[in-house]
Amino acid sequence: SLHNEPEEEEAAATAPVPQIPQTMLQFLLVSGRRRSMVFEPETTVGRVKELVWNSWPNDWQDERPPAPSYLRILHLGKILQDDDTLLQLKFPSHTPPEPGTPTIVHLSVRSFVPRGDSAVKKKRRNLRSVVDVSETGTDAETGEHAGSCCCVIC
Repeated sequence: SLHNEPEEEEAAATAPVPQIPQTMLQFLLVSGRRRSMVFEPETTVGRVKELVWNSWPNDWQDERPPAPSYLRILHLGKILQDDDTLLQLKFPSHTPPEPGTPTIVHLSVRSFVPRGDSAVKKKRRNLRSVVDVSETGTDAETGEHAGSCCCVIC
């Protein structure tokens, strides 16, 4: 039994390490710059934005936003939501050492501060209370200017 222990340790040392599936994304900026990165399929879009922002290439500094929240990731024309995982979005994954096929996504850098949830709720409330707006265009409840717009599709 004592003679088998070194053999067992050697066998354990040479046993293949289980590989974790990975999803490869290729980011395409409006400027035409490209960059590929690999993520675990359970990674959320919000986390992907943080990782992209944290590892922003030095030669892209002219396009680097002030924070990850300025980034939008689009796939097939759809803006990806921060809470979705790459797995939920059905992006293909591969297990190393197999080479993965990258999913091309567009990386859009906003030029303005994204609104928080409270600002969106406030705007919705203002739009609902358009009937409460005085003739001066001011919301009677908050004293702020309330705007509204509509789109008629024929």
